[in-house]
Amino acid sequence: MSVLVFGSLNLDLVTYADKLPAIGETIVGEKLLKFPGGKGLNQAIAARRAGSEVLMVGSIGNDADGDYLFDILKSENIDPKFITKTSEQTGIAVIEVSKSAENRIIIIAGANSKTRFSNEVLTSSPSVNVSLAQLETPIAEVAKFIHESKAAGKITILNPAPIQKLDQQLLQDTDYLIANETEASFLIGSAVEHLSKDEALTIARQLQKNGSKKVIITLGEQGSVYLDQEKELFTPAYKVKAVDTTAAGDAFCGAFATAISENKPVEYALKFASAAGGLAATKAGAVPSLPTQQEILSMFTSLD
Repeated sequence: MSVLVFGSLNLDLVTYADKLPAIGETIVGEKLLKFPGGKGLNQAIAARRAGSEVLMVGSIGNDADGDYLFDILKSENIDPKFITKTSEQTGIAVIEVSKSAENRIIIIAGANSKTRFSNEVLTSSPSVNVSLAQLETPIAEVAKFIHESKAAGKITILNPAPIQKLDQQLLQDTDYLIANETEASFLIGSAVEHLSKDEALTIARQLQKNGSKKVIITLGEQGSVYLDQEKELFTPAYKVKAVDTTAAGDAFCGAFATAISENKPVEYALKFASAAGGLAATKAGAVPSLPTQQEILSMFTSLD
């Protein structure tokens, strides 16, 4: 079975410095690097490297950056037949990374703003059993994708990033909502950035009342909490030396989608995803940091 990803493709411009600048402050950086990125592309590659067949729906510009990202898809063996070229420039993300591995990101949507959903994507892809989306493409199109995927019997996963308000129908159509602590807090009208396990579970319960079925809240180096109608789980994070956390959440989402597409129990999927997220934090850049299935399984089994 396979994973269908609806999302963004960006060129990431990553700056590294000792600390992140305060408002109005100018600091001296260490280096500037360019990487393929975008939450959609990151999660598609994360799922592919984790072991799933992957198709992607997205938009790129008719420019050199778009050609570069299209070639990345092909090199990762991700089916690009639903990638559209537009007159808009390819999406750009400007990412600041501190010595302590914290990051701050500004996104210029560009071609991603033109991404549209068509039912042809689902009708021509019978092997797909998991549909995964984020919010760097138009939210109305994301809502269509999730709704039609649900109607077609697919397992739906939504990563609500960047932060936006979600209507109840979108939440109800989502089988697994995967949010970090900032995103989860925002979705219930709060502004808490660092949650304890108990606080995260309280927010997960509120999200369930708002329509979510199964909620996963990632808590960085603490791990993650999971809540459905029958059980709650806490999955500790794997201990790693973090270098750059930029794509750790995307690695988690892609690996989780892969495990779910293979009909693995949610307990397994959470541990598998946690290992992927931990490994991604140990390398610089988004796509270059995403681990392979073998790397994930090596970390996964080392602590069993």
